[in-house]
Amino acid sequence: MRARALRLILLALLALFTARVEAAEPVADGVTVDQALYRAVTERVRAGEGFYPATVAEQRARDYPVRPALAVRPPTLAYGLALLPSTPARTAALWGLLFVALIALRRTLSDRTSPEALATIALVLAGLFGAFFPGAAYLHEQWSVLLVLLALCAHRRPGLMVLLAFAAVLVRETALAWLAAMVLVALWKRDWKLVGMSGAAIAGAGALWLLHAHFAAAQVTAADVASPGWVRFQGLTLVIDALRRNLALYPLPGGPLLATVAASLAAMLRCGGDRERIAAIGSAGFLAALTVLGREDNGYWGFMVAPFVLLGLPLLARQAVAALRR
Repeated sequence: MRARALRLILLALLALFTARVEAAEPVADGVTVDQALYRAVTERVRAGEGFYPATVAEQRARDYPVRPALAVRPPTLAYGLALLPSTPARTAALWGLLFVALIALRRTLSDRTSPEALATIALVLAGLFGAFFPGAAYLHEQWSVLLVLLALCAHRRPGLMVLLAFAAVLVRETALAWLAAMVLVALWKRDWKLVGMSGAAIAGAGALWLLHAHFAAAQVTAADVASPGWVRFQGLTLVIDALRRNLALYPLPGGPLLATVAASLAAMLRCGGDRERIAAIGSAGFLAALTVLGREDNGYWGFMVAPFVLLGLPLLARQAVAALRR
């Protein structure tokens, strides 16, 4: 009965956040255009065309840069989505993975009180609301962040955790932040097995990216558009924009928003277990990178970090309750 009640609560939370998405600002036009690009590539791959010729052709047609190789996303998501027949089927698969991730998260919170566990799930779900936007199934961040979440839920099974994080990197390279965090936490714990596994995963991802760069470069000509680059030193401006991809942070002004996230990350490091520490270090590294990298229209990269940055709030609430009872 208790498990059934929890599933009903999760479904109610999903319905609530789906409804609130309609009241939020729409995704930026640039993201909509990106989704159209990735959908077109997926359909061409499904029709039997090679990923690299199809991608470069579609990016040329839209005046998108194709140089350097970072301007071309990895083929993993396109190949995976091409196995499914339509956008509704791909969206259903994304939502299915999201629900599986939430159930896995709830099971890892069995040592928490029900209010704390449900608060944690709600805060994570607030960072996943982008999955309910039209065309979200074509956005690499939506799939990669769910794989990272599943990796964090598997923290008691290091091999599976690293494998899931590696899969997240194959979908979106920015997930490397959480693989790197696994290395740092493993070094701190002197867990040399985890150091070796996560380090090997980073090396393997790097090798596959070089292979990807080789195949992408083979399609490029000197006349193709080159990217203007992502090193912009926007400081906290892009960080604040990215963090608003968590619906709970969306209404806050910049100062209180940053203070809330800083307090949450600190609590995750101080009071959390391995899951929270990996999430905090990966998120902090990702946000630090955003102060240097990223253009004005790249705020949607924040979907990668949005589910994790508030995991410390329930820990702070627990400490506050304990202090009041003394």
